[in-house]
Amino acid sequence: MKRLLLTCLLLPWLTACSVLPWSSEDADEGVTPEKPLTILVINDVYRLDNLPYVRHLRASLEQSEGEVLMLHAGDFLFPSLLSQRYDGEQMVDVLNYLDGDGAAFDEHMFITFGNHEFEKGKLKHAQLLQSRITESQFAWLGTNVEFKSIEPGRQMVQADNLLPSKLITLNGVKVGVLSATTDVKGADYIRRFIPPMQAVRTTSRALRQQGAQVVIALTHLTLKEDRALLEQLGDDAPDLIAGGHEHDRQSVQVNGRRIVKADADAMSAAVVRLDAANPKQSSVTFVDLPGKYTPDAGVVARINQWDARFAEGFCGERGESNACLTQVLGKTAVDLIAEELTIRRFETNLGNWLADTARTSFADQGAQIAFLNAGGMRLNQNIPAGELNRRHLDTLFAYPTRLAMIRLSGAQLQAVVNHAITDWTGNGRWLQVSGFAFKHNPATGTAEQLSLITPQGLRPIQADETLLAVTNDYLLDASGDQDGYRMLGENLIVAPDQPRLELKDKVLEALQQAGSAGIAPRVEGRVCNASKPGVCLLK
Repeated sequence: MKRLLLTCLLLPWLTACSVLPWSSEDADEGVTPEKPLTILVINDVYRLDNLPYVRHLRASLEQSEGEVLMLHAGDFLFPSLLSQRYDGEQMVDVLNYLDGDGAAFDEHMFITFGNHEFEKGKLKHAQLLQSRITESQFAWLGTNVEFKSIEPGRQMVQADNLLPSKLITLNGVKVGVLSATTDVKGADYIRRFIPPMQAVRTTSRALRQQGAQVVIALTHLTLKEDRALLEQLGDDAPDLIAGGHEHDRQSVQVNGRRIVKADADAMSAAVVRLDAANPKQSSVTFVDLPGKYTPDAGVVARINQWDARFAEGFCGERGESNACLTQVLGKTAVDLIAEELTIRRFETNLGNWLADTARTSFADQGAQIAFLNAGGMRLNQNIPAGELNRRHLDTLFAYPTRLAMIRLSGAQLQAVVNHAITDWTGNGRWLQVSGFAFKHNPATGTAEQLSLITPQGLRPIQADETLLAVTNDYLLDASGDQDGYRMLGENLIVAPDQPRLELKDKVLEALQQAGSAGIAPRVEGRVCNASKPGVCLLK
């Protein structure tokens, strides 16, 4: 299946960015360097499936181009089905094999912290993160992450392979690597996040003073934040930013320097080639995986061991056979669309069904609408028509998704929708909705014609009217980042003492009620994209 590329050019769908089809290997425009320094970039990998192909790609590059710098731009310990049991141990173990030897330290592989690395954020979890780092046969970069101290000179998380930066020699070129991590997810064992601008400026300058010919920043920031680094740091800017946090491939040049991000879950990898003598001379190739690559047998064997171990523990606790993950829970009569670049940017049939299930769970209490953040729908793959099994369901709901009914005004709902469409590049804040409709105009960055869907048809939602809405508690919990929905809060809950329903349980009930005919949700035109042809409830 072809993937999508987000580039920042003039475009018909966005004021600054466009979605274009790419074939299995697509070279970004740029000058091919005469003496290339080769960098392989992945980011935001929650599933193990494509890592055997990453290993083959890396080995192929090393065979043809010599030493290759392997970079992972964060988010991998959490969330995933296996991480619910192993807290990311399985991810570290498999990543250890990307050099072909799980026991040898990989001198050319670097990873930085993503916000999901701090998913377990209590003081007692400092040792858990410490364990993941010490188990790693590669280096972690934490340039702007300052951990709390147990005593002078001893931090709560520290290891020989946890570094503020590193100067290495690659194919005879001195390369400095540093990192910058977003502060959207803190932890009790973190003292502070040094502002990325400050950390990158100071560390980049120091690396160049130490002799670095090329400086690379491994970041887990938004594209806007990455761009600011290159726009404002001048000569102290890194020559390349290998980034993560967003889940779609991107290649952007700012002042001659490049920002590169690949697709989540190693659905693609970015291969960057820089000219050491003139780092602004660069090219980028996005490689779709699997593509032409065969899975590395050693990595596959390791993944199979983890899958078997997980099935034995997961199913054994339930007194079932190790095949319980393939237990059929229901049926879908149509393909369900859950791939991230779609479910985080458009209305999808799966999103509609989940939001409808949430709303109807409170129908007897008068719920009129529902909205769920797409970032809580973690499957990142479409499900073909046919059987739905336990693995599908448990992977889809990587987090508990407790539901509550809230009371909000039409003006507040408009603010919610306005936030959902900001930075429309595939973010988890995008909403899948039920009971209402609106028109999304990417050209103007606006959400228009907010309307309630009633049995009598559509009617405009007034700013001062009161609505009963169902949403998940993540968007209401001000102790977390709420995906930025700060206009919401637990103070809006209609019955705060009422036990919360779990969406996964309601989905299972709905599947059982659908019986042998199965579910058949469809896109109805609830969220109309003004620049994209398709069904639309609004005129």
